[in-house]
Amino acid sequence: MAICATVDGTGLVHAAGSVPLTECTGFVLLDKADWLLNGLVQGLLTIPSGDDFAALWAAGFITPMAIGLFAWAVSSVVTMWR
Repeated sequence: MAICATVDGTGLVHAAGSVPLTECTGFVLLDKADWLLNGLVQGLLTIPSGDDFAALWAAGFITPMAIGLFAWAVSSVVTMWR
């Protein structure tokens, strides 16, 4: 369960369990269940699997190469028509 917390000047954390999360002006503390349910945070902080990384790497190489080959083919056709 997420709770609202504030930090005072000495660095002490005070949990304000009675404050709704929508009105929290401090920090929101998450427990493990809330952390795992938050897919955005989990997705940003986890290392991609080998297959995902390989697919991204290949897409980053193949896309510029395909665009370059297509541009070369178009320029060859245009040159033949001139």
